[in-house]
Amino acid sequence: MTGCALTVAAAAADRLAFLSRRPRRFIWLTALIVTTCWPAVSLVRAALFPLRDGPKPAPVSVGGVDHLTAFPVQALAWEIPSHWTLGVVAAWVLCSSLLLGRLALGVWEIRRQRATWAATEVDGMCVQLSSDDGPAVIGLHPMQVVLPQWVLGMERPLRELVLRHEAEHRAARDPYLLLVAALLTALLPWNVPLWLQARRLRLAIEIDCDGRVLRAHTSWPEYAHLLVRIAQRRAPAMHGLTLALSESTSNLERRIATMTAKPTPSRFHTVCLSIVAAVALALACAVDRPDSPDRSNRSHSVTEQARPSVSTQPLDPAGSTFFEFQVDKPVTPLQSLQVQYPPALKRSGVSGEVLAQFVVDQTGRVDMSTFSLLNAPDPQFSAAVKAALPTWQLEPATLRGKKVKQLVQQSFVFGRPPDA
Repeated sequence: MTGCALTVAAAAADRLAFLSRRPRRFIWLTALIVTTCWPAVSLVRAALFPLRDGPKPAPVSVGGVDHLTAFPVQALAWEIPSHWTLGVVAAWVLCSSLLLGRLALGVWEIRRQRATWAATEVDGMCVQLSSDDGPAVIGLHPMQVVLPQWVLGMERPLRELVLRHEAEHRAARDPYLLLVAALLTALLPWNVPLWLQARRLRLAIEIDCDGRVLRAHTSWPEYAHLLVRIAQRRAPAMHGLTLALSESTSNLERRIATMTAKPTPSRFHTVCLSIVAAVALALACAVDRPDSPDRSNRSHSVTEQARPSVSTQPLDPAGSTFFEFQVDKPVTPLQSLQVQYPPALKRSGVSGEVLAQFVVDQTGRVDMSTFSLLNAPDPQFSAAVKAALPTWQLEPATLRGKKVKQLVQQSFVFGRPPDA
């Protein structure tokens, strides 16, 4: 969902760049990188700006402890078996390995072919002369221009356009952008929006290069004729890391259409596209946030965040006695807690409530040495709660600005599955 929203935002920004005659390749490069890094960005955002609970019901003091909303643990009617998860991960690793292997094989093939090409100088530019490969830019360091021998038979003005096009790719370091796109799609082969963004990046690279060439050579009909002529003599496609004048028919049509277009940007179009881009970015920021209630309702283990019942009195440093005053700020969850509903009890439709008591230390972690059960209807429920608590990160209680330990009583209500 995030990748789709970012793709829509990039498409709107791409159109804005077209109307204003600005470079477009960096828009798609940014979309690729953000789409790939978004899970890490979301985790950092959740850590820096944790979700806070809404208004809490008024506590009722019973025996010196505030009893608040219980923590619900609701199992869904279905869950993904563990062997399916392992299968998906194995398929992911296999696909990524194949794509990375294909990438490495392509680099090796280019190096092998380079040894058969003759270095020469054409119209003042050092190039590699091949039998039928190119025109293209290959390699990263150094970047080399490859020309097929039949280019030498062209008229000098057309040949200069070919050389200018490849020189622009080399000056802009465009092969590096293709390498980034190839690596990112190989690492996340299942991400369909990522593949679309990589394809649009390649097209944007060529369109931007066409624009730079035409700024120096204003005869676009001659340049378009050159593209068509080279496409007619198109050799078998070289590796995807190369930038060649010969493109697929659909991309060639779009490139020529972009050259001939005379955009007339209006304020209405600019505002509409800006709104679309802003809304898509806002949607990308809103979806797939870790620990959000909507996501937790879709998972097989509950991640609803609820404030625990806390003692109104802090523990002393030794943890053995209580002071007779309240803390300034009680314990507050920083993240949701994932409690696994026991599979056997889920299948049997068994429900119950576990009441646990423990101490949250000054670091915001549960001190498991203080863990005790006040109510436990089934050992499996108790084991599920005990297994989850060490992963719970809370904001410790404070007293006069100092973090202190605090006694917590928390109720975990295991609800029955919908079809149980």
